[in-house]
Amino acid sequence: MFERLSHNPTLQAPRERDFAARLAGLLGPAVRSSHRLWRAIKGRRAAYRLASLDDHMLEDIGLTRFEVESALALPLSDDPNAELMRRRADRIAAARRGRRSR
Repeated sequence: MFERLSHNPTLQAPRERDFAARLAGLLGPAVRSSHRLWRAIKGRRAAYRLASLDDHMLEDIGLTRFEVESALALPLSDDPNAELMRRRADRIAAARRGRRSR
């Protein structure tokens, strides 16, 4: 009864909160899945563009032809771009560890 008299717009009736929570519970996983799929599609497009580069250009950006092709062989739901970034970061970290140990 008093919720309708309040001037606070953030105050909601309990029934409205329950509906919003249920709706978020239903739509949340679908939204996350579609966002993950969209990122994978964008990453795959970028990896295909990388695959079109020659070996010298790939070497300039710190990748090998094998890494690009193996990232494209991942399942369609995976983002090959994220895998390429991880491999490049691993190689850089290994090179730094090698310089420190000398």
